[in-house]
Amino acid sequence: MKTFVICLITMLMATSVFARIINVPADYATIQGGIDASVSGDTVLVAPGEYTEVDTIQDKNILLTSSQGPESTILHGYVYLWGAGIDSTCILRGFDINGYNINISPDYLVYVISGTPIICGNIIENNSNDQWGAGVYLRDAGATIKSNIIRNNWSYAYWGGGIYAANWDTTTRENVIIEGNIISGNRTGWLPDQGDAGGINMQTPGIIRYNLILNNIAGRIVYYAQGGGMRLLNTNIQVYNNTIVGNSANGDGGNGRGGGLIFSALSSFNEGFIKNNIIAYNLRGGGVLGAISDTACTAWDYNLVFGNGGGDYRGFQPGPHDIQTDPLFIDRFTGEYHLLSNSPCIDAGDPSLPKDPDSTRSDIGAYFFDQSVGIDEDENPSGPYQFTLSQNYPNPFNAQTTISYHLDKEAIVSLHIYSIMGHLVLSLVNKETQKAGEHKYSWEGMDSTDNTVSTGIYFYELYVDGTKQSKAMILIK
Repeated sequence: MKTFVICLITMLMATSVFARIINVPADYATIQGGIDASVSGDTVLVAPGEYTEVDTIQDKNILLTSSQGPESTILHGYVYLWGAGIDSTCILRGFDINGYNINISPDYLVYVISGTPIICGNIIENNSNDQWGAGVYLRDAGATIKSNIIRNNWSYAYWGGGIYAANWDTTTRENVIIEGNIISGNRTGWLPDQGDAGGINMQTPGIIRYNLILNNIAGRIVYYAQGGGMRLLNTNIQVYNNTIVGNSANGDGGNGRGGGLIFSALSSFNEGFIKNNIIAYNLRGGGVLGAISDTACTAWDYNLVFGNGGGDYRGFQPGPHDIQTDPLFIDRFTGEYHLLSNSPCIDAGDPSLPKDPDSTRSDIGAYFFDQSVGIDEDENPSGPYQFTLSQNYPNPFNAQTTISYHLDKEAIVSLHIYSIMGHLVLSLVNKETQKAGEHKYSWEGMDSTDNTVSTGIYFYELYVDGTKQSKAMILIK
């Protein structure tokens, strides 16, 4: 036994000592060349540039990452990850995986078969195919899809323009996690009898949480399309704290079904539930359709459903704690889906679910209102104040970025950084009186306790005498 332990320690030390960083294109001209030369534990570090290729990671656990983020590292092609030996130490991070104007099989920007890799901090966009999952296709895989922007993908023959997750192998069970993403502008359909689930098609067990799902379209020429934002076809899916807005289910010249969300085969729900979601202002097909036999569905509750074209509920009764009024976003017309301080979503979530990061009862929706900050919109602001919040530079960034803004007159200013789930990360400025002119602040990717934060999408929000602006930025570690 002692000999075995010594050998095991020696092997682990050897893996750590000999893990390498393989640079592309300095060491290998192509990303695939770097992957082929790697072994588990290695990092394939890709320099800024544009690459056109299909890349495959098979049964090895490596970190495939850009050095400076998706805005400067564009992959015109696809990434293919497969093999049961792949685990959560296999990570794909920091690329703009872009299908625009290319014609390379297999036509899924990210295709995962088996294994449990992590796909994070990418922009996955502008692809089209005649199948499903033009953005991301997960087949019998327990992948984690986290902090990505998945946008403008089109599966014109079948389902799941943004994400398609399916468990074809009934002898196994893999849990998919879809968390903290922005899933927007994806679409499905043009055939008469196909074209459902514009944003997400989920027919495998898993968790869908803290996502902004907006402006996706499911469309058919003749029949009714289903699930503009999302379609759920499994009894073991936990769906909570998402914001589902602006989606459409079209068809036959009119409304489809479930413009925001459709769930079916879920009368028992088993381990699944749908709670703490905002389903509002979806354009066509109604808010939510429950294609179930149990019209009083106990696994549906604590959701806000409001203002959906074609009606709010269909096929089942609202939950006893559902809210049917305006969620009071800061400004939905400019895409600011954080909550106002008087939103009915605040402290209205299921008390059995985890508390918000400010230690209060969970809010409804993807972005919680941080009650620890103590900033409120001034009901009688003394403005109007003209100010300009610039995009941070560089963006995406690795070590440091600069946030700048311009004031036209003296004002009380606060500048905060939030995670994609609405958690306050750091206050760069807190209720300071500042003079007119240009102001600049640097952020090194640290939180208020000087701990390094993880790769992901963050928001910086500027408050000027009760008026607020915000922008998104991407940190790549």
